[in-house]
Amino acid sequence: MTKPDPIHIAFCVNDSYASYITVPIKGMLENNSVPVVIHVLSDYLSPRSIRLLKDLIDSYTDVELDVIIVDDSRLQGLKDSWTIYTWYRVLLPEVLDASVHRVLYLDADVLVVNTIEELFRLDMTGKAIAGTIDFQSKDSSTYQRCGYEMDKQYVCAGVLLMNLDYWRKHDIAGQVVRWGSENNARIQFPDQDSINYICRDSKILLPLNYDIVDGFFHDGYYYHNYPQELRKCIESPIIIHYAGQAPWVVELSKHLMQDEWDKYNKMLPNPVRKVYQTKGLELLKMHIWNILHSGRKQSKLLREDILDRIEQSS
Repeated sequence: MTKPDPIHIAFCVNDSYASYITVPIKGMLENNSVPVVIHVLSDYLSPRSIRLLKDLIDSYTDVELDVIIVDDSRLQGLKDSWTIYTWYRVLLPEVLDASVHRVLYLDADVLVVNTIEELFRLDMTGKAIAGTIDFQSKDSSTYQRCGYEMDKQYVCAGVLLMNLDYWRKHDIAGQVVRWGSENNARIQFPDQDSINYICRDSKILLPLNYDIVDGFFHDGYYYHNYPQELRKCIESPIIIHYAGQAPWVVELSKHLMQDEWDKYNKMLPNPVRKVYQTKGLELLKMHIWNILHSGRKQSKLLREDILDRIEQSS
């Protein structure tokens, strides 16, 4: 029997974030049975971080770790609203071997809870990227800022399937970097804005359950326009995105599906230690508040409430 080709996954992080990507890697390996190559792009990873990643994948078969130290000199001077490391994803077509035809880029604050193998069978002929609509996609100012029509949509670059052959053929990386540099002053989310503009006519929209942000469940726009996709987010989640709600920071861990991240974190040989932003007296107050409100609804009940709301809006 012929061994299937591996799927390729990429993360772009600094050394301090290396431990965080162990959680999405764990989720992916638990829920997918095909060979996997995990590419980690950074400007430096310590021996400790590399060992942490290797210790995780060593218990699985057909999993390869590929650490790539990037020369990011061409990215210097570009606008950096989040971190320069998010720009590294545009270099993937250049730093990965030509034999790698597509790669799934993932932010550190995501979690894979189902199979993603179908993504790698998606027909991407003539398309550069596939992604889920970003929470800002419904805001007309997004398109005014990026300079293209609203009907072409705006995707979240935190979960991004990239057709590397198309990127190489059309020098998408070069175009993205140039546009980002030329529009430094007006863009808000630099690499994401740039990717959306350059790929405005060459993108595929994925269902919402491939990039589930908590905001979907608190905005009537999604209940009205995407009720069945919201249902799939609850009943058949694939990739959860904890955007703005870092699941390793106690005060920010408010995503509806925070329990899923906690579950996979506990399965790790070296679980990620949660941290507090709050210090001193304020931390004590927070603990007291949590004790007093410990009877709040569990996430399962909250999900049932959302399903009821979907039924009412249909």
